Amino acid sequence: MGFDFRNRHSFDSVVVICFFRWIEYSEPFIREIHESEVWQYQYPVTDSYVTARDLWLLITLTPSVFFIIEYILSKKKDDVIAGSLAVTLAYSLNGLVTTYFKAIVGRPRPDFFFRCFPDGKGDDYTGCVGNRRKYLDGRKSFPSGHSSFSFACMGFMSLYIARKVNLFQGTKKGHSWQLCVVLLPILIAATVAVSRTCDYHHHYEDVIAGSLIGAVISYLAFSLYFPKNIDTVASE
Repeated sequence: MGFDFRNRHSFDSVVVICFFRWIEYSEPFIREIHESEVWQYQYPVTDSYVTARDLWLLITLTPSVFFIIEYILSKKKDDVIAGSLAVTLAYSLNGLVTTYFKAIVGRPRPDFFFRCFPDGKGDDYTGCVGNRRKYLDGRKSFPSGHSSFSFACMGFMSLYIARKVNLFQGTKKGHSWQLCVVLLPILIAATVAVSRTCDYHHHYEDVIAGSLIGAVISYLAFSLYFPKNIDTVASE
């Protein structure tokens, strides 16, 4: 009997999560800020439209509720288990990749200046006088974690739902309602991502990069647990 790599999923995910948490609390690269670019970091400090708590509720409850409803209706657990494992893997990998780049890039957020100098006075960006945790986090703009996690979740859900409704089965013509249902999670993820530019927590490049990271990882995780659907998202 061959070795099933999925048997190691829990252990692998725990290892990845440990690295993710370790990197998350590490100090970012202190990038030099030139006078000509200061204007990019002088936006006001505002509350998040989508808080970290809101994000985690969204990406936790969305797949959980969907999988619970699917199990109640179908009484089949194989896809539910595979989907749950795939989502967990996607979150772990996404967290590791996102925090790694945040730490090594060290790009200031749009509101970094006022995190560094709450009173608006100062020009030595290596000697911030604000809250240490806040101004260090202010150097972790690229890529956007909200964007990557929302697309890691919703990108996977779009692929999973497309498989369930046989949208790309190939031998049958799809319907517009199926396409709308499949695109709905992507719309939600995009809304979360764009909100990060509206509250001045991220630049547009951060959001685009984060969205791409999440989308790619969601596709890889889906393909790993549903290998027959790498080229076409087809129902078994």
